[in-house]
Amino acid sequence: MTTSAPESVLDVISDLLVEKFEVPSEEVRGSAPMGDLLIDSLMIVEMAIAVHETLGVKVEEEELRAATLAEFAVSVEERLAGR
Repeated sequence: MTTSAPESVLDVISDLLVEKFEVPSEEVRGSAPMGDLLIDSLMIVEMAIAVHETLGVKVEEEELRAATLAEFAVSVEERLAGR
């Protein structure tokens, strides 16, 4: 199985949204704003922590509020690649 890295980061973040935050899977699309998927401040903070624990990348809450799922995944992927 070969997948490109951005897809795998997108998959990890999508899985977190569905499994940890109970976002309906049909709402988890690349074009969906993270601020819409994570409906309150606590969820945003918890997602930042979950991404750090899962992928080892620190993310800012503002970044989560401002980006779509796809934009956020690319941003995280770029930081992973730049280590």
